[in-house]
Amino acid sequence: MNRIVKILLSVPTVLFLANLLITILVEGKREVESNTVYIAVLVGIWLLYIGRNLYTKNIVKKSFNDIITVIYIVFLAIELSTRVFDSLNKTLFPAMEDVAFIFAKDYQMMLLNILSSLEILVIGYGIALVLGNFLGLIIGYNDRLRELFFPIAKVVSPIPPMVYTPYLIAILPNFNMASISVIAFGLFWPIFMNMIIRIEGMEKRILDSARTLNVDTPTMLFKIILPYSLPGIIKSIRVQFSVTFMILVMAEMIGAKSGLGFYVKKFSDYIDFTRVFAGIILIGFVIAVANSFLQKLENRLIKWKPV
Repeated sequence: MNRIVKILLSVPTVLFLANLLITILVEGKREVESNTVYIAVLVGIWLLYIGRNLYTKNIVKKSFNDIITVIYIVFLAIELSTRVFDSLNKTLFPAMEDVAFIFAKDYQMMLLNILSSLEILVIGYGIALVLGNFLGLIIGYNDRLRELFFPIAKVVSPIPPMVYTPYLIAILPNFNMASISVIAFGLFWPIFMNMIIRIEGMEKRILDSARTLNVDTPTMLFKIILPYSLPGIIKSIRVQFSVTFMILVMAEMIGAKSGLGFYVKKFSDYIDFTRVFAGIILIGFVIAVANSFLQKLENRLIKWKPV
């Protein structure tokens, strides 16, 4: 009971009620198309907050409650400065109700663009992940090959993938192949270098013990070095995913005909900043959901860490 009372009197709940009452009761200076979806968003966030605080077995981190608080404060500030007082430019700063309503109007288009972006991202990143780690494993284990290719990787890897995006779009038959190539090439070198660095960082006693047992090269690579490196590979996926998504969205803004970056670029060209804001929020939401999924996957897969 005390826990429920504490939640009802908490700062996020107070801010939720403030947002809700202003949205429903206050007639602002700016007209909006509909406030139904925005109200549903406010309620949904509050229910998520209650669920995390009431029904999770683990102690909810204060950072989660702080994030909810910040979200409600931002919503309240935007609501007051746009719909209520209309103190900001209507074109550049749409009301939250109008932005939220776009998700109901454009949900089919948004879903297709999400699927388009994820398809390209998974294929491109998958290629980079497999080739980068496989070649890094082989080259990192061989001293001569490592001395040859690692300096090359250090020169090539800092080059932003967007530099050669226009060229790849021009020479490849379609944009999907160009985007996949940009992601694969841009992510390959960091993954490749990280694998070599992991092998160099292995304790020599592990390798020496394996050599003492006359272990052959394939066994050394795939049953000793790879399992040792696996926790580091899995832990790096979340960071690499965010970088990959950034590369993809930027590429889609150049020449794509679908995808989340295309959605934002298309409507920015039409000066439809309501949809631009909705697209930006959608991109952030997709990244947040993907990172949460990858975090859970990481916790399940990593049962050990190298010591």
